Amino acid sequence: MNDFSGVDPYRLRDLANALQGLADTLDREGKTIRDLFTKWEGTLGQGVLTQQAAQVRDDARSMALRADFAYNVLLQPRIGPVNSPLPPNWVNIPWDVSRIDTAQEGAQEARSLLAALNNPDSPQSRTTLRMLSQSLADHANDPAFLQAFMNAGGLEASARAARFLHTQDGTHGEAVLSQESEQILARFGQAVQAATSLAEQGKIKLSPTYLEALTKPKGGDMWSVAMLFKYGPKGDKWDAKVLSSVGGAMLDWRSKQQMRPDYSPPSMNIGGYVPGGYVEGDNPWYESLGLNVSYLSVGSGDAAVRIRGIAANDPSLILMQRVGENADASRQLLTGPDGARHAKALVNDKWHTPGPQSFNDAQWPAAVIIAATTDRKGYPEQSAEAAANVINAGAAEYGVEKGKNEYQKTQYPVPAGITRALAQVFATYVPDFAESHGMPKDQAAAAATGKDSAGRLIVGHQTALNFLSMIMQNKDDAGNVVNAVNAQISLTAARGMDSPEAGTYMENLAELQGEVTTAGHQVGLEAEKLKDEANKKTVLWVDSIGAAVTAIPGIPTQGEWVQTAVAGALPAIKDSFSVDNAQKYQEAAGIKFYDDRSAMRLPLMRGLLLGGKIKPPEGHPEWANGQISLKTPGDLTDFNSWWQQVARQQGGQLDRFDDGMRTAFDRGNSAR
Repeated sequence: MNDFSGVDPYRLRDLANALQGLADTLDREGKTIRDLFTKWEGTLGQGVLTQQAAQVRDDARSMALRADFAYNVLLQPRIGPVNSPLPPNWVNIPWDVSRIDTAQEGAQEARSLLAALNNPDSPQSRTTLRMLSQSLADHANDPAFLQAFMNAGGLEASARAARFLHTQDGTHGEAVLSQESEQILARFGQAVQAATSLAEQGKIKLSPTYLEALTKPKGGDMWSVAMLFKYGPKGDKWDAKVLSSVGGAMLDWRSKQQMRPDYSPPSMNIGGYVPGGYVEGDNPWYESLGLNVSYLSVGSGDAAVRIRGIAANDPSLILMQRVGENADASRQLLTGPDGARHAKALVNDKWHTPGPQSFNDAQWPAAVIIAATTDRKGYPEQSAEAAANVINAGAAEYGVEKGKNEYQKTQYPVPAGITRALAQVFATYVPDFAESHGMPKDQAAAAATGKDSAGRLIVGHQTALNFLSMIMQNKDDAGNVVNAVNAQISLTAARGMDSPEAGTYMENLAELQGEVTTAGHQVGLEAEKLKDEANKKTVLWVDSIGAAVTAIPGIPTQGEWVQTAVAGALPAIKDSFSVDNAQKYQEAAGIKFYDDRSAMRLPLMRGLLLGGKIKPPEGHPEWANGQISLKTPGDLTDFNSWWQQVARQQGGQLDRFDDGMRTAFDRGNSAR
């Protein structure tokens, strides 16, 4: 290529895109093409097709880099050398793309991007954002380019791009960005993720304060920052420190906003029927997106559409979704000096949209809570610290819930997604709650100290009681709480109850079950209702217990009892909180005919069955798998008779366990 050839940067980009499309097609259809050539006994060597596909992809990449360079040159001032035979606006675009100084190009493009953002009225500015976003995508694996671009203002510019694009797109129903804008933001998000990950890995150098572009953006525009994460890579692709830092800043921002409008339901007064409508505070965050929904200015149909837009564009939900996709980021968010504050922001009733439309807003903060707290095997100390912060936040939130009036409850009911996550935290740390026997009642949840206590929690009685009460306000989760304790009783019985540690642990579990019952009564669940909720989940938990028993055989040695109990319970947790499964098993639940204290006999016998220590009674072979169903008074008589028989065979050991558990249950049930 020694001859001069004039090019149009826009047409050069079209050529690069066409080559890329061809490469994608060859990759996608290559196997079909090769299969057809084989079927038709074609004479063309199939290796040639593979070589051609690879060559087209290389050509497409090179052409894209030339297009990027050409557009970048187009944006720069062009002053030719004095006495040059060439016109002053002629430049050389090297055919060999390795000769392009990508660091210089990256810095120039950052400055061009800032100039475009600062000149929104120019028709060229949007084109510049589109073209430069494509250049960022083409240089996603070029550390020199990314370092130069971000350090020259490109990071700050990327965090402003969404607002610029929205201003040009306008709001159309619930949509605040066009499809083209979403694609542009996806490229900016990809570049920010790549650059920040490289920086945290020490492979490029960014400003020591570079994160402030994402945590303290210009004008406090956290919505624009969130769009980089919404349309950019999933959470597991981001560096954990970057993601947790932005997530924490987003929660702090959220705490100062009214995230949703209030809703006034339809009513009747002396003047007649009053239709319902949304009532907004001053300067809500979504107003700048054209999503105002006040009944004073917006009809009910438009308001319904815009409410969906508010939920879809909530920057805090977007960040929590990404954080929840990254377990390391979740743990970092809920630990350290800011962990308690962030936990309080997550365990909150405001993850909800008042009014007739329902959105599952709480699923994302719930995912963060679960990811941060439940990996006791891989990250025991961080998980325990995060769990302590969550438990304290849950206990405090119960105080808020108790103080609500009826109107406040209709606006922001107890968040089911959050209580489901808290129930899973409880299930993960049942041994720790049980082993906190005798702690001062006002002891806040805290990670235990000492070399033999790493990854363990201590929880005072009142903290535990308030935390459990917070969970059990949603009756569906009350069953999971009861069964989480019963599961440990069953697991202990299945592995053998001969050791002193086993006896102590069983009594501690019984005391904890007494606290659970007290918490249930505190939120209005009478004994029968509490048992009904537990019964709905019984089959589900029995299945999980059986899997845990087979996964970890044998009896724990001294000093390892609780650790083994934790490991045994973990396989049971995640499947046990499926709403679909709970509904599936609900009809299989039978009526139980025993009181709160004697109810612990059932999981104990279940564990002995699953551990192969005893056999089911005559007339009830269906109980062999641990699914002991007491549907009639006759079933109860058979169960109690069977208990007596097993107790005699055990030489009184079973009765001693029963007596100890009853006493411990009463202690937990009556403690204040």
